[in-house]
Amino acid sequence: MKSFNQNWKDFHEGKLSKSQAREFITYLDSPDGHRDFQQLLKMVWGTEANAGQKGMGLPGKPEPPEPGKRLDRSAESQRKQSRTPRRIATWLRYAASLVFFLLMLREIGFMNEAADTQNSSDKKEQAAWVIKSNPKGRKSKILLPDSSLVFLNAGSELSYPRNFTENRQVLLRGEAFFEVKKYKQQPFLVKTAHVTTTVLGTSFNINTDYLESTEIALATGKISIRNDYTGKDMLLRPGEASLVSRGEQPMKKFTVDPAKIPLWTEGVLHFEKEPFVLVKNKLENWYGVEIAVNGPVPDVKCSGTFEKQAYLSDVLAVLAHSVRFSFDIEGKNVVIYPISS
Repeated sequence: MKSFNQNWKDFHEGKLSKSQAREFITYLDSPDGHRDFQQLLKMVWGTEANAGQKGMGLPGKPEPPEPGKRLDRSAESQRKQSRTPRRIATWLRYAASLVFFLLMLREIGFMNEAADTQNSSDKKEQAAWVIKSNPKGRKSKILLPDSSLVFLNAGSELSYPRNFTENRQVLLRGEAFFEVKKYKQQPFLVKTAHVTTTVLGTSFNINTDYLESTEIALATGKISIRNDYTGKDMLLRPGEASLVSRGEQPMKKFTVDPAKIPLWTEGVLHFEKEPFVLVKNKLENWYGVEIAVNGPVPDVKCSGTFEKQAYLSDVLAVLAHSVRFSFDIEGKNVVIYPISS
């Protein structure tokens, strides 16, 4: 499956077949499709705004001329400056025409949805998809219609279509461990913001809470992962994991201990050389608290294993010894005070 950005462009230019166009429109109407489209618009605005500042001669620090050369504002420079407005207009025309076309399809019933109000759109979305979510501090176990089992971590959300037995795909935000039932004729797809994971029957963990990437770790079986931004694929075997960045960076593969991948599903809190900022986020989700750092965030990596029902104060005490900080806990609020060396 091509990346969302490429599908969007091909759709606008009429390069998709009728079935591909219908599938793309259906995906756009899903929660993950909405998120992908919003990310595309943000990327366009961000990229073109940055380019515009350079191309349209907005104030900035001037480059000093090379020795012996005069500063030359040539026709070529003017041409470069004029490209940015045209690019912005092209992107905006693409986006506007796509939005208009989607609204038209809704109006004539192509997507079986009346677009009179946002409320009706929300009701249709909820009717087509089953959404399971956990607040911070709570984990859950979900049995899918095909008997696959999902352990959904705290602060995470899982969505799947109501016709799941005909369309085995789920949308994930956060972290989940999957035990997938094997059906040779129908693969199981897990979609995150920028990664598609394809499996037949296996157990693996996906975590989208990393700073700018998604981590996928395989415990048993075999899976194929795709970076939807680059269209690149990678095959993982048991004991292998990959960190997939949200951008053009190549996917990274590394080894992990398969026995440690599902530890969190058993109530065991485990860190393995993880940045402190990620450990902080995990503790917030695990214990349902808010953690503030009074000072610079420690630039260190943490490792440790804490057994079931470990108190937050005990976990912080261990981390404080190695990372060097003090802390205060008041109800659901924690403040960390880094100690300068």
